[in-house]
Amino acid sequence: MDYKGDDKLEENDWGSIDKDTLPRRGRVISILNTDRPGTLKVNRPVYSQVTFEEIHGNRPTVKPEKKRICEQLRSTVASRFTCSKECTKNVFLEIFPFILIMKEYQFPRWLFGDLIAGMTVGIMHLPQGMAYALLASMPPIQGLYVSFFPVILYFFFGSSRHVSVGTFAVVCLMVGTIVDRETADWVSSTVSGQPNNSSVNGTGSPGSDHSKADEDPELIKIKIGIAMAVTLLTGLWQLCMGVCRLGFLTIYLSDPMISGFTTGAAIHVFTTQVKYIFGVRLLRQKEPFKLIKTYIDLFKNIPNTNVAALIIAVVCILVLVLVKECINNRFKEKMKMPIPIELILVVAGTVVSYLGKFEESFDVLTVGSVPTGIPAPSFPPVDRMGSLIADAFAIAVVSFTVSVSMAKILAKNHNYEINASQELIAYGVCNCVGSCFSSFVCSASLSRSLIQETVGGKTQVAGLVSSVVILIVLLALGPLFKTLPNSVLASIILVALKGMFLQFKELKRLWSVSKYDFAVWLVTFLGVILFGVELGLVIGLGFSLLTVVFRTQSPYTCLYGRVPHTDIYKDKNSYRVVQEIPGIKIFHFESPMYYANVEHFRNRLYLLTEANPTALKAARAKLKEKREMLEKKKENGLRNRKKTSKNGHLQMENHAEIEVHIVNAEAVSLVVTQEEEMPRFNIHHIIFDCSSVSFIDSVAAKALSQVIKEYAEVEVTVLLCHCKGQLREMLQRAGFFNNHEKGIVYLTVHDAVVAALEKQEDLLAELKQDAVTHGSLASSTSSATQSMAELENDDGEEVFENDASSVDV
Repeated sequence: MDYKGDDKLEENDWGSIDKDTLPRRGRVISILNTDRPGTLKVNRPVYSQVTFEEIHGNRPTVKPEKKRICEQLRSTVASRFTCSKECTKNVFLEIFPFILIMKEYQFPRWLFGDLIAGMTVGIMHLPQGMAYALLASMPPIQGLYVSFFPVILYFFFGSSRHVSVGTFAVVCLMVGTIVDRETADWVSSTVSGQPNNSSVNGTGSPGSDHSKADEDPELIKIKIGIAMAVTLLTGLWQLCMGVCRLGFLTIYLSDPMISGFTTGAAIHVFTTQVKYIFGVRLLRQKEPFKLIKTYIDLFKNIPNTNVAALIIAVVCILVLVLVKECINNRFKEKMKMPIPIELILVVAGTVVSYLGKFEESFDVLTVGSVPTGIPAPSFPPVDRMGSLIADAFAIAVVSFTVSVSMAKILAKNHNYEINASQELIAYGVCNCVGSCFSSFVCSASLSRSLIQETVGGKTQVAGLVSSVVILIVLLALGPLFKTLPNSVLASIILVALKGMFLQFKELKRLWSVSKYDFAVWLVTFLGVILFGVELGLVIGLGFSLLTVVFRTQSPYTCLYGRVPHTDIYKDKNSYRVVQEIPGIKIFHFESPMYYANVEHFRNRLYLLTEANPTALKAARAKLKEKREMLEKKKENGLRNRKKTSKNGHLQMENHAEIEVHIVNAEAVSLVVTQEEEMPRFNIHHIIFDCSSVSFIDSVAAKALSQVIKEYAEVEVTVLLCHCKGQLREMLQRAGFFNNHEKGIVYLTVHDAVVAALEKQEDLLAELKQDAVTHGSLASSTSSATQSMAELENDDGEEVFENDASSVDV
């Protein structure tokens, strides 16, 4: 490539260029000569950033006039609360997205799919609602309330057309953990006042009285009140975040962190259901290490296993696995809807338990009485809300994150978008209103949402249909499930956890993709396992954010070299053919620069360029000191030579010593003469490629300025290139250009290289001759082919060699 200023205009394949349209200063332009396909020739001057802006114009940044805080506040409030008719209409449609959805409803083509999907999901709601209520330490009927009220409300306020709102295992577990913690003192005080009796058929345990206390009507009422209070606070948190448009906060919950969190929570869910599988009664344990304590207690009570409950659970698990894996999954493309095996087991288990009188004959725990009708609205108790605020925030974030993640996936599949902030408002309304009707926290269910989409659901009309199914159960069929064994519901939960347990497979992929993501998954999982769901979430989030600091604190650095016959500069560690230009080091730093990685930047720069100005100055100072000392010795030797003694005999005795001094002095003089030049580096320029530096803070700007000064003191010039506008603006604000000329900033690496070689006429001529000879149209095709061949290995793939000595991890 020939980089010479030329006002001559040429015609190319793009047509002629009007000379009058060029900038007046210099009238220069980049000419693309494409006479031969696949070739490129650019003829333009070398641009520093200042020159480029002067010639081609730079749009000045218009800074707004500074206003007082009161004026800014007044104008902000006025702009927020002054609204036109059109604005009011848009806000109304945003709050009630169902209006636009129903306007687009294709009747009756979509209706059949919504009816089938609604009935299918409604049937799934029955067993899952009752089963997941056990996770929340609630009576099964409360789970049906969660499957009814929030679903109706979400139809009006939700922006997703396919998610199924209701109970979700992880959220139910978080609610249940809070309920058990808040009622632990009440249970302990109740149990301490009663004798510890074993059950009739010997299946009791030292903790059996806890289970008896769980059946106390007063305790059930307290649990429901706590769950309602948590739900109200969760809804208020979500409403506040939605009104403040804080839906974007979920981006800080990374996929590895969510995966590790839900997998750890699945272990907790599994543990809570083991006691129903074995039919034993266990002591309540507290965090930390709750899981470990629970399994120790479980193993102690294995001899007290209720055989009937265990057989029921094993049979149910086998049936569920066989039907789901061998029938539903295998033939799902041929079936209009999956076999509702959960509902079939619930009905069958209820009938068999009623006919066999399992509760009386085998002491099998059952659901018990189920009230009919819709509960009267009541405000949640406020006496415990103060201690539940932080817990409610954690549940609000988790439930919203899971729900929005699922909604985004489904929306992408069907080519529409959801509003994250509106989703916050929707779930906030669902939880606030639902808390007044004895519901606990709702969330989108992954399994039900996928089923609703698969069987043909198009809109939330399917949710209304599922609510009708639940309403029929609430009004008429509820008491029929009185004899349903808890072990059947526990089996449904355990099989439903399969998808969460399969997330362990993520570890292998994360290990090969990113060690940081692997560590985030593992730390979050272990935090949830050892310290509980709430604290584990905090640990995972904190560690996940900390990895961002780790990644930018020690980013990748390298030296660039020039690809022969081009103006392309690439990493020396990745490409074999790149060549360094004598006397120039091109340093690349792949991260923003801020206070945490300034030392890393300086250390890597000194190491890769093999030019430490501090060490060189120290060596020069030491050499200077040594020279001064030798010069002093030389002067002393000459002084001794001129010294005469009155005693001639003494003078003859000391003659040999004086001769030695003379010889040494001459030798010192010779050494000093040979080492007149101070040590210096074999480079004269360092070019800092800033293409990956998205921003720089004041500390890093000061450090960069200091590095440039240090190199200037040892006759090495530092140039910058590829500086983004935001980076230049920050350097300007930090006072960087008060100490350094703006001319050290160049447009590209090649511009900086050509400028650095300005005084190196031989190298510059060689560089231009290389560009002209190999970049001409006559040989450009073959040279390009040769360069590309050199850039690739024998398999035709780009070479990326790992050099442990130069790659910073």
